[in-house]
Amino acid sequence: MLGSPAQVPGEGPVKKRRGRPDKVGHFHEDAGPDHFLRIIFKPTFGRLMIPKAFVKWFGEIPSNVIVTTDTRCNSRMTTRREDNDAFIDQGWTAFAIVHQLKVGQFLTFKKVSSFEYSVVIFDHTCTKVVSRCPYHGDDTRCVIFEHHV
Repeated sequence: MLGSPAQVPGEGPVKKRRGRPDKVGHFHEDAGPDHFLRIIFKPTFGRLMIPKAFVKWFGEIPSNVIVTTDTRCNSRMTTRREDNDAFIDQGWTAFAIVHQLKVGQFLTFKKVSSFEYSVVIFDHTCTKVVSRCPYHGDDTRCVIFEHHV
């Protein structure tokens, strides 16, 4: 009988087991976070804290990173450690100004490689913000440095 809890088509009868549930579908024991989210709560953009759980999983965060938006604008930034905390430091202010970040927006960061992250910006309605670097109005790749601001 299709949909019966006792049998799944093509898999035979289901065996009831005690203890830990079976792994269903695609599963990795060692998978960790490759994304983190940051909400803009206040209009100061001196630096951006990287979540502790993200830093803990990946260990060492490189001192220089490249952040790429979905419109292919690249920003070079530095990171800094202070005790157990890690921050995106130099370059963050320029990124925030160029992309006109506002209180209530949130950003998702995805680790692409050891030194590269992709970022997507959402507004307070959870809608993706599509903003291009105002210094490059065409489809060419841009690199944002502090001197643009």
